[in-house]
Amino acid sequence: MKYMHSLSGKKVAVVGLGLSGIAAARLLSQQKAVVSVTDDKTEKELEAERRSLRRIVKEYHLGGISERLLLDSDMIIISPGVPSDLPQLQEARAAGIMIISEVELAYWFCDVPILAITGTNGKTTTTSLVHHLVTFAGLKAQLGGNIQIPFSQVVNKKPSDAMVLEVSSFQLENIRDFSPFVGILLNITPDHLNRYHSMDEYAAAKFALFKNQSAGDFAVLNQDDEFVAQSAENICSKILWFSLNREVEQGAFLRGTRVVVRYEDREKEILDVSQIPLLGRHNVENVLAAVAAVLPLEIPWTNYARAVKNFKGVEHRLERVREKDGVLFVNDSKATNIDALVKALESFERPIILIAGGRGKGSSYLVLRPLFEKKVRAMVTLGEDAPLLEEALAGIVPITRAATLPEAVSLAATMAHPGDCVLLAPACASFDMFRNYEHRGRVFKETVNKL
Repeated sequence: MKYMHSLSGKKVAVVGLGLSGIAAARLLSQQKAVVSVTDDKTEKELEAERRSLRRIVKEYHLGGISERLLLDSDMIIISPGVPSDLPQLQEARAAGIMIISEVELAYWFCDVPILAITGTNGKTTTTSLVHHLVTFAGLKAQLGGNIQIPFSQVVNKKPSDAMVLEVSSFQLENIRDFSPFVGILLNITPDHLNRYHSMDEYAAAKFALFKNQSAGDFAVLNQDDEFVAQSAENICSKILWFSLNREVEQGAFLRGTRVVVRYEDREKEILDVSQIPLLGRHNVENVLAAVAAVLPLEIPWTNYARAVKNFKGVEHRLERVREKDGVLFVNDSKATNIDALVKALESFERPIILIAGGRGKGSSYLVLRPLFEKKVRAMVTLGEDAPLLEEALAGIVPITRAATLPEAVSLAATMAHPGDCVLLAPACASFDMFRNYEHRGRVFKETVNKL
């Protein structure tokens, strides 16, 4: 049951003034709430954001999260980048103040079915593909969430038949009633262990996607992910599986090289793996997840193959940038954890000159050693975790340190031979050197195109 009380006149504090915080502030203002904002960043750092909200926000407290401002509020909205266990937030909880995520806020005003995708890796590609499948069939759908388009920004903006959302574990930490018609969980592998105390805590945040679902809703789950499959018994909605390795009772799977969908009492082979225009076996898995996710929408199955073959992929995800002198340059800046790097390396038969490093997430790089022996010819490191990468992978491949990403590209291009691939797949977050992974990917592409 959605929280349906009026927000008119309510004092609501927004914690964190990134994209989600700005969108939440605007939605709250539309609902006649009295909006205040607090952020660790200073007034100078947030000057542009403040200008954009100058007629909306009643009070700011910047340069630190204000406990006074939070305790003086009727409700608090947390941006995804704000840890839920901040002492100031714990004090507010103890005082009985409702604390929710921006995704939860937007959900209160969404009146169409939601398809929500989460998982450690593959979220953005799968979310974009689900949206593509829906719109290719002629339905109207909004796209938003953790895909640089906040849910609050797009909710009820245009007439639509569905809302397709990418949701992160951070966004799911503070939901109350949020419940998608179709929830998709792609995988769970170690990530964000600099924020979560254990894998169990991280997994619990992901599985919150299903906690409010009813028997009339759907959960789309990865049969090949042991962590996901073992926890399915706790889900009360109807389960659709996807699998690369076995036939499933309901959902999507591979039979040889053919993608097959099976739903209710029907089954159909829809296309061959060779027709999928995306690099890597993990993207075959993403296609299986996406087609399983749209089965409950009753889109004609004849649309599936044409839609998949027509899909152009997503920027910064194994994106072919250029081939120069026989060397392929690929931008996978979105590979922000070790598992994503593994999937990127497994996508190529060519020898790889790897560019990696940035702000690590607390996982050990030692697990990469066997794959590096098979796939990587040389590595260029950069960023905060460069020393840890070098220590973990010493003796396997030649390693060179770069001070900047343009320098790393130049060094990698010099090392590469015709037939090689220069791959940016950092296995780390970007925030030590860039605004975000998109910024990092753009710098990589600009540098490559200037070679």
